[in-house]
Amino acid sequence: MNTLLHISNLTKRYGAVSALEQISIAIERASVLAVLGPNGAGKSTLFGCLLGLTLLSGGEIRFASTPARDRDRTSIGYLPERVSLYPHRTVWENAVFFAGLKGYPPEAIRFQLERVGLGRVHHRKARELSKGMLQRLGLAIALCGAPELLILDEPFNGLDPAVLDRLQAILREEHERGATLLISTHTISAVEPLATHALILLNGSPAAFGPVDALRAEYRHSATLEELYQHVARAHAHNAEVLA
Repeated sequence: MNTLLHISNLTKRYGAVSALEQISIAIERASVLAVLGPNGAGKSTLFGCLLGLTLLSGGEIRFASTPARDRDRTSIGYLPERVSLYPHRTVWENAVFFAGLKGYPPEAIRFQLERVGLGRVHHRKARELSKGMLQRLGLAIALCGAPELLILDEPFNGLDPAVLDRLQAILREEHERGATLLISTHTISAVEPLATHALILLNGSPAAFGPVDALRAEYRHSATLEELYQHVARAHAHNAEVLA
């Protein structure tokens, strides 16, 4: 196994509330991991820990053989669920500024803006953009510099079908060039064509993790990723009732 991320006994608590509890998984290089779970399951907290934005309560994260806290984060692209930009600045000004923070020149972000379909609106103010266009601008910034790891939190929000198809194609291209993708989404059908692996988080703990094909074989009544998720969630709820 060629592992990119080692997560060992990861725990995050907010006072008496446990957001993540003893998570130990290994994420393979050049895989596409669908991170699934209901609101409050710990998906965004997990991403915050991986990005160094959230302090761990316990455990360790290693990026290949390096502790994540010591890793150069210019090799990571991140698209948050809510993209925050300078509203009175243009698409181009925002893109150049954030790409510059990662050390990339305007030419690098120009390519990504064209790629996500925003080249023709580069002069528009960020406050004039639809939610879907803001998502695409955030994605262009995340893609700048061909990052080794892409962490995408609800990237399919607010996208019409045509744009969704293009986004799926871009993410497939990123996977094919060797990037590792972590995608959190409630739109399971959108990540289905891309996912090689799945992590189902319930109450801050992994209820299922592994290659999608192996999980489908384990849960034999699961033809789709959506059915797999529902099957695992029902089984988890049943076990919780039995133990109560």
